Amino acid sequence: MDADRSNTAEPDFRALFESSPGLYLILTPEFRIVAVSNAYLAATMTRRQAILGRSLFEVFPDNPDDPAADGTRNLHASLLRVIQTHAPDTMPIQKYDIRRPEAEGGGFEVRYWSPVNSPLLDQHGLLVHLIHCVTDVTDFVRVRDEGLRQEASAVGLRLKNEQMHIEIFQRAREIAEANHQLHRLNDDLEIANQDLESFTYSVSHDLRAPLRAIDGFAGMLMDRASVRLDSEDLRLLGIMRQSSSNMGQLMDDLLQFSRFGRAALRKQDLDMGALVADVWQEIKPGFRGIFRLEPLPRAYGDPALLRQVWVNLLSNAVKFSGKVESPCIVVSGESEAQMQRYRISDNGVGFASGHVHKLFQVFQRLHAAQEYPGTGVGLAIIARVISRHGGDVRAEGEAGKGACFQFELPVKDMNEGVSNHAENQGVDA
Repeated sequence: MDADRSNTAEPDFRALFESSPGLYLILTPEFRIVAVSNAYLAATMTRRQAILGRSLFEVFPDNPDDPAADGTRNLHASLLRVIQTHAPDTMPIQKYDIRRPEAEGGGFEVRYWSPVNSPLLDQHGLLVHLIHCVTDVTDFVRVRDEGLRQEASAVGLRLKNEQMHIEIFQRAREIAEANHQLHRLNDDLEIANQDLESFTYSVSHDLRAPLRAIDGFAGMLMDRASVRLDSEDLRLLGIMRQSSSNMGQLMDDLLQFSRFGRAALRKQDLDMGALVADVWQEIKPGFRGIFRLEPLPRAYGDPALLRQVWVNLLSNAVKFSGKVESPCIVVSGESEAQMQRYRISDNGVGFASGHVHKLFQVFQRLHAAQEYPGTGVGLAIIARVISRHGGDVRAEGEAGKGACFQFELPVKDMNEGVSNHAENQGVDA
């Protein structure tokens, strides 16, 4: 009989509650702790005797090291809602850090909870206790946050990769568009060059006839009226003829400059010494001084264009050294592994070294046109011709002490040799 009564005895509900695997607190309406499950004590690192009878928020304050901590405020608001409504209140996940025991180093440990607060009513519907049930979701939040970080990192990398692809695509489009623009500009420039050459040729041809008429009639007037005109009138007629001649020379130089920049090169093996000697025969009449032609290496280039180079160089040397007491012009050259070098120097008026950058520009003049007439195109023609041959031209000079011009031509498909047309002469006539 005693055994049967022991089997039907009322269970110890407090022991059952405390042994429950859930995390529970039982609170008074004043938020004092009256019961706690063993699982709750373990999760919060507390002891039953240390918390029973004490205020919930005294036992579990906010983490003072976290300025954003709002666990006590949110929990207090939820419990008040339960008191007012007598209905359960489910809270969103809360960050509510737990204080460690001093034996374990003290301080606070980060924790995340999913709380549900429920009312416990008596038979008359009056609120007797509050049931605070929580689930520790700290591990879940950490896994979630780590996944979000990884996802964010992956998304960042993906966005960066996509941005890089977009930039590459845009740059490719920009490069393609730039190339298209360059091709179009090059075509436009080609047409413009053709139009300029045609225009230059037409203007030169159309102006040449009236200039010849002006020059011819001025000459006839001078011959027929010389006995009746005074010296001033004759001087004015001379200026008219000289101006007409200068304008004709300007048109010739412009036409040459345009043609030499576009004409196809007809390269061949050249005896540069013979070429210079032949040009000098045309230039030397009227020159009173010394001309020395030293042995020159052979060249590979367009004979007509290189001839014009020497015409311009020798003409300049004669013009700018003709007024010194003993003019001297020397042409020399040397051969190197990759380049053939040619040089012409004179002891004429020279030029200031600071002006060397202007020499090979079109219409740049360093001396007064009245004293040294010219168009300022000859050296520009030289630079263009040498550049088209793949070479380079440079100049050195000093005011009052002469000038030296040097150009180089690449060694290519040529039989090197040295000209035998060396000439040393002093001209007195």
